[in-house]
Amino acid sequence: MINLDKQDLLKQLSQQDYEQWCHDLMIIKRVVTEITSFKKFRDIFDSREYYYFPCYQQDRSRFRYGEVGRLYDDLRDLANDFFYAISVVRNLDRYYPLEYYPLHLRVFIECVERYALTRTAYDPTDISPYFADRLNDCAFEMYEQMRLLENKTALKRAKELTSRQRRSTEEYIDQLILHYSRLIAVRVDFGYSENADTSYELISEHRDVLLRYLREKHAGDAQVGYVWKLEYGLKKGYHLHMMIFLDGSRVQESVSHGKIIANHWIEVITEGEGVAFNCNAVMQNYQRNGIGRVDYHNAAKIRDLKFACQYLTKYDEYIELVHYGYQINQCCDDPNQKPVYSELKRVFGKAKLPSYIPHLGRPRSK
Repeated sequence: MINLDKQDLLKQLSQQDYEQWCHDLMIIKRVVTEITSFKKFRDIFDSREYYYFPCYQQDRSRFRYGEVGRLYDDLRDLANDFFYAISVVRNLDRYYPLEYYPLHLRVFIECVERYALTRTAYDPTDISPYFADRLNDCAFEMYEQMRLLENKTALKRAKELTSRQRRSTEEYIDQLILHYSRLIAVRVDFGYSENADTSYELISEHRDVLLRYLREKHAGDAQVGYVWKLEYGLKKGYHLHMMIFLDGSRVQESVSHGKIIANHWIEVITEGEGVAFNCNAVMQNYQRNGIGRVDYHNAAKIRDLKFACQYLTKYDEYIELVHYGYQINQCCDDPNQKPVYSELKRVFGKAKLPSYIPHLGRPRSK
């Protein structure tokens, strides 16, 4: 189920405010992830300590999305982020358009509301022993909730799915390198314009048309493989990430191919309602550039390519959450609510590997 009013509010946010909103979601997830990681719960707050609200609005570089799974070095840093997370909960809920919250966010909100922490005016630099106990009790309840069997099972499933997809993608790349001494890796992201009427069925249909175009029409038979991932963004809806592999003996560069594929999505497949981003056009901006030309003998480049593909293998909780409406709430008379009736199927895939033909004669040369 999608709350259209909240979705409209979210779309009206500036890009900077939207990034801040997403950043705050990540802070909460990191806090709960850290608490869940305790082998044995220990108090986080001490009335003798001084805490503060981190100024993430002024300096978001202090936290990066990739740090969600990285543990805190100091309990005070965890406590400071806990305070920050409490302070932004109401703002998060104001714009959150789905009926269901991701596990970490749901547990945090339920526990914070149960202890009425969002209704309390307090100074983190001077907390009483009583308030420190309340905060620790709230954190302990989060710890207990996350350790329930159903929640542990959900976390294990997400972790195993990510691990399995990552491993299969790395093996897939290794097999491609065995077949082709040089690959041209092209990363393109596909989506829809803000006013387009989209659905899971529509993007699935468009994805199949795109894959057929890559197999049959783009650059002759230069396309040798691809990995794709379907996601649901709270602001931009359904979108598709894809890594496309071209035979480096048939094509020489990547930027123009990314542009051609992106334009085909926009102009032909979606008939002007699509948007696309050619990552290869800005690949010089990536700290670890794994796209573009990848030679079989360049081990560092192959590692960077696998790193670049990691995002495509991560479990996406939002695309499952939005489809819970299909499973539970099929009837809805509220015009401000949009039920989702489509059944969620595959959200990750790879092309089949070509048949292996051993190369006879002299070994490869660099």
